[in-house]
Amino acid sequence: MLGSISFVGGIIGMLLPVIPQVPFFLLTIWCITKISPRFHNWLLRNPLYIKYAKPLVNRLENLKHHPKQKAQKINSK
Repeated sequence: MLGSISFVGGIIGMLLPVIPQVPFFLLTIWCITKISPRFHNWLLRNPLYIKYAKPLVNRLENLKHHPKQKAQKINSK
């Protein structure tokens, strides 16, 4: 239900320049991946995801697992 509502919000955002559409479409994708394992697997194998989103996800995972190590590197520079 939330995915459908956010999809409609994204469509409205495409038609009206005042409403941002990207957050609505990201919420829609997140909702669909929670419901459909097939879509989730397709998304993870998509070349655009591998090229643009996977490095960001890996970087965020590293920060989550090693926050003190990253803080020390930042402070030492």
